[in-house]
Amino acid sequence: MKPVIHTVFGAAALLAVSAAALTSCGPQPAAPQDKILIAGSFWDTIAVVNRSAGDAIEWKYGLPKGSECNSVEIVPGTGDVLLSYRRGARVVRRDSTNGGGTIVWDYTDVADTAELQTATRLPDGGYLLAICGTPARIVELDSTGLNVRREVRYDLGIQPAHAQFRRVAKSRNGNYLIPIISNGKVLEIKDDSTLVMEYNVGGSPFSVQELANGNLFVALGDGHCSIEIERAGGNLVQRIDSISGVPMHFIAQSERLNNGHTLISNWQGHLPAKRQTAAQLVEIDSAGLVVWAYDGRSGRPVKGGGVDFISAFYPFTE
Repeated sequence: MKPVIHTVFGAAALLAVSAAALTSCGPQPAAPQDKILIAGSFWDTIAVVNRSAGDAIEWKYGLPKGSECNSVEIVPGTGDVLLSYRRGARVVRRDSTNGGGTIVWDYTDVADTAELQTATRLPDGGYLLAICGTPARIVELDSTGLNVRREVRYDLGIQPAHAQFRRVAKSRNGNYLIPIISNGKVLEIKDDSTLVMEYNVGGSPFSVQELANGNLFVALGDGHCSIEIERAGGNLVQRIDSISGVPMHFIAQSERLNNGHTLISNWQGHLPAKRQTAAQLVEIDSAGLVVWAYDGRSGRPVKGGGVDFISAFYPFTE
């Protein structure tokens, strides 16, 4: 005679089984997708690359000719796109049906001889805009983007405006970090225009990131590298000037990611067209090994139909 096996479930177990059954039968939420918003000087488009879908471009937005977009971000909570375009800065609501967008707000208080090169969100929800000119202007907008809450002016003594900076950042102590593209320096100034520190980093500094430890991570443009320097004194901590299989050209935006990896934009607009063949974006791990590389020019159907240049990016998930 075969033994009879009795299975007894307690109330908690029955509830767990029921919940699992309901979950398995119902619709499953989509897993977050890994994406990157990209833009580039000499490219009249910004786009979203979906890394979770084989690096497919899922959205594009055209810019006026000569816009030179060097900063792009996704606005948290809305999915809208913040961008700079030399003559101004705007927030655009993505239109998924035709690849375009609807302008939410547009800041255009930029003199004819000036260039708006930085547009970034601040931790409190406001916006920071930085405008090359005489003097240079750092403008903070409120969370609506419609009202100026602070403006700082600083005469860099550099002409023309295009030779001043690309990506200004605000540090946690409230000071502004200005990478000067033409003289190999990063300036730290207060909101009363007082110079706090001058870092001689060399190259043509394009972007600066304040790391969690307070150090600065600087992309050196035609210096063909990115460096980490100590905040106090500016001593060199790390230099990234060689990536296996990837020639390093003009290193534009570089960013240390939360997982310890480093993402680098390898802009090639100073090269003859026949030499513009290296990866446009490269992600390396803490050991310097390539974990992902992107070249949006590959397989483009017509001239100008792909990603011409990348000098700015913003990783996000949705």
